[in-house]
Amino acid sequence: MYSWITILRPLNLLQAALAVLLTTAFLGELAQMNTVVLLILSVICINGAGNIINDIYDIEIDRINRPERPLPSGKMKLSTARAYMIELFTLGIFCSWLISLETFIIAGLIATPVLIAYSAWFKRLPLLGNITVSFMLGLTFIYVGSAFGKIEATVVMATLAFGFTLIRELVKDLEDIRGDRELGARTLPLIWGEQPTVKFTILIILIFAVLDLLPFALGIYGDIYLWLVLLGINIPLLISVRVLWKHPTNINYGRIQLFLKLDIFVGLAAIYFSRPL
Repeated sequence: MYSWITILRPLNLLQAALAVLLTTAFLGELAQMNTVVLLILSVICINGAGNIINDIYDIEIDRINRPERPLPSGKMKLSTARAYMIELFTLGIFCSWLISLETFIIAGLIATPVLIAYSAWFKRLPLLGNITVSFMLGLTFIYVGSAFGKIEATVVMATLAFGFTLIRELVKDLEDIRGDRELGARTLPLIWGEQPTVKFTILIILIFAVLDLLPFALGIYGDIYLWLVLLGINIPLLISVRVLWKHPTNINYGRIQLFLKLDIFVGLAAIYFSRPL
């Protein structure tokens, strides 16, 4: 049973479920509990299926980078993982169909094909794979907005999530250099080299630390947003820049990647507490 849970990457799914809840609360639609439950179920199932297909395609890389995962460790068979993936994709798309035509289109005709294409092709292409993952997380917010007919209200959230995830994905590629090199993957650190990729990641972080202040500067969100972003996101990001510049080691890449995965919740909180009451 443990392998059936860990292959889904529960921390990632928790992040997605919380994103759905916070976005729904931000839109003032928590009273529509049937829709909220279907949104969470569909997001968990489709993202979980995406994580499984990613592990299926990456089984050889994971034998080096993450040998403890269910497939490379032999705790789950490939045939079992494939059946599990199909069931989750089917359930997730069915839940989206129960919500609305718009959510069905996003889940079934955009998200699912993109997740499959990512694992099969995009992941091994420099930068395109990183952009695809970032796009998928941003799409979660658009997906929730579409369920309530309020897509325009989720654009800023989706954009911030895209930028945050792009940084994390670049750091993750730095962490995975060894296994990716062994199996001939074409990630940015292997095409450009480690140090140029570190410098590029730092540049993206610095650009993001300016752009994430634009919603305040444009009057979209207020003082609460500003202070939460400055203290909870930008200062930690600048600390990450220093670590990347001074101590670019595999251990530090892993620490920064985990921090970025968790710190996105601060960004969601900044937007939530800045909503009009």
